[in-house]
Amino acid sequence: MNLISHTFSKNAKKSMVILLLSAIVISLFPHTSGYAASIRLNKKTASVPVGKSIRLSVSGTKKSVKWSSSDYSVAKVSNGKVTGKKPGKAIITAKVAGKTLKCTIKVKYNADVAEKKIQMKKQELNEGLLLCYTNRNAYPVSIVTNVQYRDSKKTVLSETEEHNFCLEPGRKTWMYFPKPVDDSYNYMKYQDYKINMVSGASKYKGYTKDITQWCQPDKITMDMTAYNYSGKTLTAAKISCLLYNNKNQIIGYVSYYPSCLKKGSHCEEMVNYPAYCQSPAKVESYVDYAY
Repeated sequence: MNLISHTFSKNAKKSMVILLLSAIVISLFPHTSGYAASIRLNKKTASVPVGKSIRLSVSGTKKSVKWSSSDYSVAKVSNGKVTGKKPGKAIITAKVAGKTLKCTIKVKYNADVAEKKIQMKKQELNEGLLLCYTNRNAYPVSIVTNVQYRDSKKTVLSETEEHNFCLEPGRKTWMYFPKPVDDSYNYMKYQDYKINMVSGASKYKGYTKDITQWCQPDKITMDMTAYNYSGKTLTAAKISCLLYNNKNQIIGYVSYYPSCLKKGSHCEEMVNYPAYCQSPAKVESYVDYAY
């Protein structure tokens, strides 16, 4: 055997010994560490509309998973099925085999679902159309309504828009759309009207319950008093007043925007009745929004 063959044989034996020793060392470590490291959640972030569901799953283990949500009013979870409840964010947590896995869920506004719980009532008055919306959702919504009065050829005679950017759960809002008039302020004859309402998620927190208000009716005007007990300086507020006759029928409507927006403030304001509705038998007032 020459020197080269002898050296190669010696090196091969040395390599074989090293491989055997490595295999022995590896076998001494438990396989569970590599197994645990492979456990993962299929999503770290996800979005779902209100009323819809997505499925989260854990791979790398057959052990049972304990699921939970940081806010069940926003998103609930059951066996990995996540259902959106109201707009917002929630953290879904999966605990399994000593590991904690998390997924951030953004619940998006779903107009198709929300608008089924926004109830509308309408009443035609002598001088315009009065709409009342009630929010039966568990979260505040934004509503913008456009009304077009049209003639027999569907030509738009007038167009008016009203809004409520924070209609709180269980609350009502009133919107009034006057009939079309010509340049001399005479009422125009119209064939029909078209109502178009667009809803969305409100970005505000409402404080309607923290606005205390009442009115003192007179013949031509009423004295309105309002207090802001919210502890917040508000961006906007609106109060609606329904005017009744002695048969308890709504015959008029007027709204005003109280100036007591600073926290702890109050205001006393004189509000005029519409020219067509003097000396109402009764006045009811409502806080439409305060945010």
